[in-house]
Amino acid sequence: MKKFFATLICGAVLFVASLAMAAVEPGKVIVGGVFPGMSVSQLTSNFGQPQYRDGDDWIYQNFHVDIEHGVVEKVTTYSNAMPTPEGVRVGQSADVLNRAYGSADFVDYDDGGVEYEYYSIDHTKKIEFKVYNGVISQITCKFRD
Repeated sequence: MKKFFATLICGAVLFVASLAMAAVEPGKVIVGGVFPGMSVSQLTSNFGQPQYRDGDDWIYQNFHVDIEHGVVEKVTTYSNAMPTPEGVRVGQSADVLNRAYGSADFVDYDDGGVEYEYYSIDHTKKIEFKVYNGVISQITCKFRD
């Protein structure tokens, strides 16, 4: 009987802990229509050629990408013209993050700002929000390290 209750309590704790973590679908780790895993041909078909290109670093008007083996590995924007599927944009208050994504999976305090990371359910991708003075200043989507 003790073993049954121990198992029941352990299961309940794991269930509650899973609810507290962010749950981002892999297909929603995207900003402005650009996502990790997007092929170079998809990228250029949708957005044209970059304004500047230095090897695997491509710079567009509102974002820049890192290309690895013919696919987007990372996309970063500092522009409010590039929303996430949940409508989160650069320039918004960081308060929108909890409403859109729940509690962050990881929070890092550095360089006078705060970085909130949300992992995809399959743990292959993440979306990061860099916040200064309570305002989102950068959004990055990438494969997890």
